[in-house]
Amino acid sequence: MTSFDLLFPVRGGPVPLDHGYVLFSSLCARVPELHGRTDLGVFTLRGERAEGASLHLGRGTLRLRCSPELVPHLLPLTSAPLNVAGREVVLGSPVVRALEPASSLNARVVTFKHALDAASFLRGVSRSLQELECEARPVLGRRRVVCIQGRRVVGYALELQGLSKEDSLRVQARGMGGRRHMGCGLFLPPRPAVRGVVPLREGLATAA
Repeated sequence: MTSFDLLFPVRGGPVPLDHGYVLFSSLCARVPELHGRTDLGVFTLRGERAEGASLHLGRGTLRLRCSPELVPHLLPLTSAPLNVAGREVVLGSPVVRALEPASSLNARVVTFKHALDAASFLRGVSRSLQELECEARPVLGRRRVVCIQGRRVVGYALELQGLSKEDSLRVQARGMGGRRHMGCGLFLPPRPAVRGVVPLREGLATAA
């Protein structure tokens, strides 16, 4: 599956630190067809600083991982105000970033159904790697709890090491575990490359 990232600049907020569910709900309120899409991953917002239970966005970013077919549905989000937990967040014109292979990938949080401890979580990782037909060495990170529809969901930060180029791109494109619409199971290289931006039509841009 071909995938790339759309990066929208954001302003507004602040928003709760744990905002994956309410962010996706606000996106679906604007674009209802996002419900049920398997070719979409929604990263949590990247902001300027955390203060208490809030994230101050400043010059923030929303990263959406998607297929080319989904792009026309996402472009109308530009300049559309989103209500995220009662705070207005406005998206600017996006840029495109190609997925870049890396031998190591990090996910802020990955969740599996019924994986409440480290042992059951690592079994879920092993099953997912088999399903993806990928080889990697998993390194367990800190335990995290996210709130989804009022329920507390347990997950862990995860690093995958020793990936081939092909496996790295496959993991990034397909993700791991559930709730990828809400910031879970999405991977990035430890230090994404900084690239220039070349404008495209319809407010879209691509990395040079």
